[in-house]
Amino acid sequence: MSTLTQVPFEQIDDVIPLLARRVMTPRNMIHLFSDSTQFLSTLCKVFGTPSRRIVSAGHMTPDIALAADRAEMGINEVLGASAFSCDTTAVIEAVTSPSDIVYIANPNRISGANVSIEDLRQMAESVPDGLLIVDEYYFDFFGISSVPLLEVCSNVVVLRSLTAAFGLVSSDVGFAVAAPGTLLQLGISGRDQHFSATVRKTIVAALMNDQALANQVQSVHDESLRMATALNRMGARSRITATDSLLIRVSSTSQVGNMLARHRVPFENLDGYPRMQGFIKYRLQSPISNDKCLEAFSKMPTELLKSSPAEMGKQMLRRPAETLPQHDLIQAEADLSRHEVFQAIEQGGNLVE
Repeated sequence: MSTLTQVPFEQIDDVIPLLARRVMTPRNMIHLFSDSTQFLSTLCKVFGTPSRRIVSAGHMTPDIALAADRAEMGINEVLGASAFSCDTTAVIEAVTSPSDIVYIANPNRISGANVSIEDLRQMAESVPDGLLIVDEYYFDFFGISSVPLLEVCSNVVVLRSLTAAFGLVSSDVGFAVAAPGTLLQLGISGRDQHFSATVRKTIVAALMNDQALANQVQSVHDESLRMATALNRMGARSRITATDSLLIRVSSTSQVGNMLARHRVPFENLDGYPRMQGFIKYRLQSPISNDKCLEAFSKMPTELLKSSPAEMGKQMLRRPAETLPQHDLIQAEADLSRHEVFQAIEQGGNLVE
């Protein structure tokens, strides 16, 4: 069996200046990693102790839970008033030591919930001797970064993916942005990092071609609106998030999941996450694959697609294409008809709370 050619760190050094220019920071504030879970584990081991704990602002994914376990730290998951919001006050109140670690995915990888820079500043200040880890895995879809927060809070570490926008879920390559002293304290070196030639080409292409990235994000944007409209017409309530996925609420995740599996449609059952019972997550793909998903839903009994509108919360919608690559977000009430949403977007209007 042939293997992908591995590119040593010395040959990817040209990526560092590209990243530094993109995030507008000095080169010594950038660190590349090939495995985000491993890097998270390193952060927790160095900055945490068994006597401290991690406070997860919002739903936590297996990678942060695994990192906490490796560092022998307890972890406390703090949710907002709904599954789609984050309660900054509750997160700060959950901090028991100024040396604790606060972790937040902004937007959240499960629900898409997000917070403002001011909220993040307050979280960072609640752990002056600890760390605030901001996971910006979906930055390319969300468009709001906490990197400027490093100018006033040196205890912040921002994580970014280099492959998420291109749908390379099999790759965990990314980079961290942190104060130089933080990276020195970690004692890490990129010299042992290896990247496949394919991944390296994707990284360089993404960093050197803003239009290609904007086109990819726009494609996901268009498909999310198209699929949400079609699903809503079928009776399945869908929620657009600032990620590459749709959240779909159904009356029976097991029955719907079985039917999707029979049609070989990939999905994630979110029943195991607090307050996400009845939701499945579908990651947007090519129009052909998305049509396959819609076809599977069209063959389902209508009673499987019925759900309570009140449990959907608020929708997150992107602005028109001409605003890219900022990818600003706008809010609309969940009960607003999809027809009204499309009309507002086509006219360049803003849907606000």
